[in-house]
Order: sequence, then C-alpha cells, then structure tokens
Amino acid sequence: MTQLEALKAIAARNNGLLRPADVVEEARDENSPLHSAFCWDDSEAARLFRLDQAQRLIRKFKVVVEESKGKVVEVPVFIGVSSDRTSTKDENPYRLATDVAKDKNLLAVAENDALEQLKALKNRYNYLKKFQQLWDLIDSL
Repeated sequence: MTQLEALKAIAARNNGLLRPADVVEEARDENSPLHSAFCWDDSEAARLFRLDQAQRLIRKFKVVVEESKGKVVEVPVFIGVSSDRTSTKDENPYRLATDVAKDKNLLAVAENDALEQLKALKNRYNYLKKFQQLWDLIDSL
C-alpha cells in the first residue's frame, strides 16, 4: 500500500474526512507506509516543533503603513528571502522588511519569491475555475 492509498483509506473510514490526528495514529504502526513520513524521536520532534513555533512568532508581527491616497496596508516586520536560505530545511532566516525594501538586489529576490508563491497558489487552486482571470493574470506576470 502506498502512502496515498493509506491516506485515502483513513478518509474512507471517516466519512471522507482526513484528520491529521488520525494520520498520526495510523502512522505509529511501524508497518504503515505512513510511518517513515514522521519523526519518531521525541527530542528531535520537539526541536522541530519549536522551530515551527519560532517561525510563526516571527511571521506574526505586522505594521500598518499608509500608502498613497490614504490607503492603509498591513505589512510584515520580518520577511524571508530565498537567497538567504540554506540547504538545511530548518535554516530559514528572516530580515527586517524595511532593510529588504532599501536593497535593490534583495527587493528583486523578494519580488521573485512573491511571484513564485503566486504561481504555487495558482497550481494549488487551479481547479477553481471561478478564479480563471486571476490565474491568467499570474501567468502573464
């Protein structure tokens, strides 16, 4: 059984709903195809969870900025740019957004990162034809 088949089986047993808690429970069995998708070393899992909490904390802070014509927008205080990322998945540093905005090269990287995220959003929700004009606009960028 593949991981996908295992996930579909869990959903089928739960009226079509796939709950993360059910997936973890199923994955506890070392013979489950899902077992290898999880970190079972509690110390390492706790470290990874704290890194996730730190990222959520960093991304939580926003400032309100007044743009032209009195328009007010909320922007993050810290942002990550892909050129700072290392090959280690838990090394995703952030910079002050104001520093990125002042640096022509970093700003270009941040803009490219934003475009890549828009493309990923399109790929994730491309089946929603209600947003076809948006998908077309993203493609045109």
